[in-house]
Amino acid sequence: MPMYLGKADVNTYDKGAGREFLVSNGRGGYGFSTVIGANTRREHGLLVLRPENEKQHSVLVSKIEETVFDNNKKYQLSTNRYKDLVYPDGYRYLQEYQGNPFPSMLFVIHSILLKKSIFMPHGKECTVVKYELLAAPGKIRLDLRPLFAHRKNNEVCLEAGRDAFSVSSENGLGICVNGRGHVSCCTATAGTWALKPLWFENLIYEQDDGDGTSVDHLWSPGVVSNEMSEGDAVYIILSDKPETYTVKELLEIEEEEAKRFEDILEQANIPALSSAEQDMIASSYHLVDDRSESIAPIYTGYPSVAARSCDTFISLPGLLLATGREKTAAKTLKYWAAAAERCGWVMPESLQDEEKPEYGRIDCGLWFVYAADKYLSHHTEADPRDREKLLKALFAVTDRYLSGIEELDVKCGGNMLLVMTGTNPARYWMNTRAGDEVVVQRRGCLVEVNALWYNALKCAEKYAKKYADAASADKYAKAAEKCGKSFCDTFWSFDMNGLYDFVDPETFTGDGAIRPNQILAVSLPFSPLQPEAAQSVIRLCWNTLYTTYGLRTLDPRHDKFKGRWEGRSDQREKARFRGMAWPWLLGEFITAYLKHNPKRKDLGWAFIRPFNSHMRHGCLCGVAQLFDGIMPYRPHGDVLSAISLGELLRVLHENLEAEQ
Repeated sequence: MPMYLGKADVNTYDKGAGREFLVSNGRGGYGFSTVIGANTRREHGLLVLRPENEKQHSVLVSKIEETVFDNNKKYQLSTNRYKDLVYPDGYRYLQEYQGNPFPSMLFVIHSILLKKSIFMPHGKECTVVKYELLAAPGKIRLDLRPLFAHRKNNEVCLEAGRDAFSVSSENGLGICVNGRGHVSCCTATAGTWALKPLWFENLIYEQDDGDGTSVDHLWSPGVVSNEMSEGDAVYIILSDKPETYTVKELLEIEEEEAKRFEDILEQANIPALSSAEQDMIASSYHLVDDRSESIAPIYTGYPSVAARSCDTFISLPGLLLATGREKTAAKTLKYWAAAAERCGWVMPESLQDEEKPEYGRIDCGLWFVYAADKYLSHHTEADPRDREKLLKALFAVTDRYLSGIEELDVKCGGNMLLVMTGTNPARYWMNTRAGDEVVVQRRGCLVEVNALWYNALKCAEKYAKKYADAASADKYAKAAEKCGKSFCDTFWSFDMNGLYDFVDPETFTGDGAIRPNQILAVSLPFSPLQPEAAQSVIRLCWNTLYTTYGLRTLDPRHDKFKGRWEGRSDQREKARFRGMAWPWLLGEFITAYLKHNPKRKDLGWAFIRPFNSHMRHGCLCGVAQLFDGIMPYRPHGDVLSAISLGELLRVLHENLEAEQ
């Protein structure tokens, strides 16, 4: 069954504004708003694109104001939030919402039924909004007024700026708007335009942080009017340049997009027996860019829409392998392997203009080895040329860590553990600063980095043995054996009955704070821990860090614990890694638990089920980046996160749906 919301789910402003839809073009462009049409975030908009040669997305068209006229009566279907007022209150006419194959809303005014559907053609820089008059006792008039923003999606227009916009008419059915350094177009398949410029001032985006900056001003050039009878439909095309589609062409595009949704479900390696599983698989479409050009194919999430190597490698098994996109997985790994080769086999965290590397985390290359192993293990019929390229990269990246990587401030010690030689927080994933303060100060040997390092050495040993490289296999085997022993000797804390988060190699003292990074020492394919120690780590994380939607980033008994995203901006940043819960860590926890309790799939499903409810609030069908670590467990960050969704899909594929 497709995602469905009834009248009771949207019959108040708070209910309707608390549920968001997302459409995308598979290229990073998106449309994002609430089911009642009220924008509640700066990032909301029907047409949000990243202009060429720019890093930041821009909101071009914010929304459309819809008004129905019937028998001299006026019905406004739109909803906006101002400081002390919600006006109009069109949510009162919304009867139902359906999410698949793309968002659609049904408005009911007595015996008038008007359906609104929104989709983005694959690979096109445009959004299509379709209005269908399903039932009406006679003719009605539908007025549509587009509102333009022309600003970056993390900003607002603080003042109206009367001279900011101008409009030119391309033809009788379309207009182009110029202003604030952007151009955008609005074309209708039918109707008559009346240019009546109007400012919409002081709109409030209440989901943004309360710093007083989320008050926006939008401009509308005029109205396109249609006389409609039962069975009539009109399409509105929003784009960054003039687009002319016939109704027949738009119908074909609409059918193609619906078919694309069906194909995504059919090719998945997960049975997807429930609507929640189907929704997760369908949502993966937004995060995967499968164009033929050489680009980074996985986005971090929405609305961030960035490309980072670690997020890619963590989410790849779920987003690509679980959903049957093996060819895209190979392309993704080869893209980043080529980037690492250009950098002397040091894996960059991101690339500027596809070329200039940005070095960040120590573990980017280690996560690459993890993802490459997942692909090679999963896709045994991989193209031999792809396998050869990936194995070359896997060995080269692993060897680079053995020799130390100055660019990442890391060296391999005599005990075969990786040591961070500085204190730069950019070298590990808990890398936030709150002003000048480092939120999580770590140094020396980091537990998750060395768990990944042990896993990488064992992967290299496995493939060296498999492909008859006895000398290399022996090298990796000896390094892994020494690393595994040193790992247990260095990180094990008898006081915690778990693992230190980091250990200073000079003082041999460990950090006593209980953090979730230790779960990777159990969950990864190769673990340095004996079963009894692994079970202790699982129990420690479960008893101390587990919440409904993820593992907390800090023990709630710690004096620096901050479990909610609230207060000043610096306090919110501190909460990110001092108590907030991350779903991707929950995926690692579930894998760790089921590895040592294989007969308790029932509990594995119990850990997953809360997301069924989450995906029906907030961003519909999306899994958020992080959550409050204490009640009320509100979501924050990206509303659709690659690592969050990817880990849940991976667990479904590898641990819960797979035959044991």
